[in-house]
Amino acid sequence: MRRSLIPLILVRPCVMVRKFVIAIGVLLIMGGQLAFGQDQYMFNHYIANQGLLNPAYNGTRDVISGLLIHRSQWIGFEGAPMNQALNVHGAIEDTDVGIGLSIVNDKIGFSNTLDLFAAGSYKIRLDGDDKFLSFGLQAGFSSWVNDGTKAVTGERDPSFDGKESKLNFNFGFGSYFYADNYFAGFSIPKFFSNQFDIGTEGYKNQIDFKNMHMYLYGGYIFDWYPVKVKPTLLVKQVYGAPMQFDASVNVLLADKVWVGLSYRTISEAVLLLEYIINRQFTVRYSFDYSFSPINQYAKAGSHEIGLQFDFSFNKRPGMRSIRYF
Repeated sequence: MRRSLIPLILVRPCVMVRKFVIAIGVLLIMGGQLAFGQDQYMFNHYIANQGLLNPAYNGTRDVISGLLIHRSQWIGFEGAPMNQALNVHGAIEDTDVGIGLSIVNDKIGFSNTLDLFAAGSYKIRLDGDDKFLSFGLQAGFSSWVNDGTKAVTGERDPSFDGKESKLNFNFGFGSYFYADNYFAGFSIPKFFSNQFDIGTEGYKNQIDFKNMHMYLYGGYIFDWYPVKVKPTLLVKQVYGAPMQFDASVNVLLADKVWVGLSYRTISEAVLLLEYIINRQFTVRYSFDYSFSPINQYAKAGSHEIGLQFDFSFNKRPGMRSIRYF
């Protein structure tokens, strides 16, 4: 997904299910009342990349699943975001516990963050083996490097005086409800953020309710033979910024190729492509086109490519979940 323009300016910066949904709504409203800070990385194929977005998703598939992604945003715009990510997760056999590991490299301008998170989840069976509610936590460390000497400023600014690096702790929370043909999730991937402290003229890692990014999303699979149609919606809330919506529709053709379109309220359209090579491997590609003024400087758009792999180390062969998410 698109990154906020602010960092670039700085650089030159279900009864139970019903209650669950209501609680999510309250949290989003509270989040809207809680100041906008740095943006967090997101990817176009967020439904396929839920292990990065929501720790509760880890272990909800029937296999050991992994994702490898590269994203180059706003090509042609100097200092534009660039991301690489790896997420591997699976369920502990004969339990309702899932585990996962995520590594994300996030570069924007003269700031670079490398995240390493371990995640754990526990799922509750709501209706036999038909509906599940999963809760997850993730925790880990972020290596953060900020080279302020590369910034162009009109006058002396202590936040850009030199190069600074930190190793920071962080954690996140998520919940995830799913069945065979629909799903919904809510997450706060990071509670801590780096804030510049005027008194010490340095950055501090602290919990800041004003800077928490909250995500609410869901989707449904319509089986309209000979195709399957998957509409999805993601809502992102950060105080001080307009609530963002990402609506997409993907169509599965011949059980092999997903073709989709997405539109974001930040004036971006996205082409989504996915090819299922076999039961173990899937490749994905997306192209963003911006209708905002930034298109004058990033005419080549944004590109994202990813590889998913699914394996099983028990007697079952590796196979794709019939949930298609």
